[in-house]
Amino acid sequence: MFKISLMIAALVGSLAGLLSCNSSPKEKPLSDSNNISTASAASTDFHYRDQRQIEKVIYGFCENFDNGELNKCVAYMDDNIRGEIDGVKLKGKQNWTAKIDSLLLSVHNSHYQQRHMITNMQFTPGMNDTVKISMYASCLWTDLTNGQIQLMSVGYYKGKVVKKGDEWYITVLNSLPDSRLVKQFYHDVRVDAPVLK
Repeated sequence: MFKISLMIAALVGSLAGLLSCNSSPKEKPLSDSNNISTASAASTDFHYRDQRQIEKVIYGFCENFDNGELNKCVAYMDDNIRGEIDGVKLKGKQNWTAKIDSLLLSVHNSHYQQRHMITNMQFTPGMNDTVKISMYASCLWTDLTNGQIQLMSVGYYKGKVVKKGDEWYITVLNSLPDSRLVKQFYHDVRVDAPVLK
């Protein structure tokens, strides 16, 4: 009985040793969903809190843009903002401020409410406290007379934000609707098929 116990103990010890020799090395943890390398994040001091602040800046800008409160959009802009969002040129904060009245007048009698749907926001930290951003965007219009909702555009936004002090500001923002791809890549070639008799 004692010999059997010794043999079982030796067998268990051998198996444990064999398994420990063949165990795979510890896997490296997966990077976060935004593919920010540790070195890159450390070099720019970019944290989850910064991501959340940037999201609030983008969402706040779009919400005020949609609600026609264009004067509130200025709070999210860098002084030298540039780009184009839904056909509205961005050429510096002062230029935007000068155009607010004419932009509001152009939609004064409109019976549509515009809404942006922003998803899949990605961050790429850069130099000098800047972060490149890209996101999918859809623009919906609701007819305020009958409630009908139309999908006006689908595409994505690309841009850049800059950190000044403790705040993030949009310095570049461009809307890139997928319709431009249709014009660029899709060509409907009509071939007249022979008539079979």
